Amino acid sequence: MSKINFKQAQELNQNFVKTRTKAIDGAIGKKDAISSWFSLEELKEYIAYVEEQGKLRNIDVNGLRVYFGAYSNTVNDVSKKDLSTVFFVPTQAKIKSDENGGGDNSDITDIDGLNQGQTGNPPSATYPQ
Repeated sequence: MSKINFKQAQELNQNFVKTRTKAIDGAIGKKDAISSWFSLEELKEYIAYVEEQGKLRNIDVNGLRVYFGAYSNTVNDVSKKDLSTVFFVPTQAKIKSDENGGGDNSDITDIDGLNQGQTGNPPSATYPQ
């Protein structure tokens, strides 16, 4: 497990803000979300769901990949309109070599991912909130 302390987390967040938010904010015309929040219960439920679905499908789930995403300007929840998000998808060990890279794991596309985390409050609040 690669844990990071408060100072390391703060540095990662500050580097993200310094190197990316100006371009993203300019592209969407407002301050973008720079965090998402998921409850421990929601994460535990999702992990249990992924493990159960893997067993039902005879897939050896070995992890979760975190993707960056963005809501459209037509999303029903106006508080998330055009803002960034993260979502999780389960992975398995690669069965064959992948010319496109991606490490030793490939996404499992027939088990649903997890999204709908809450954006920071305000969305552009830096670490820690």
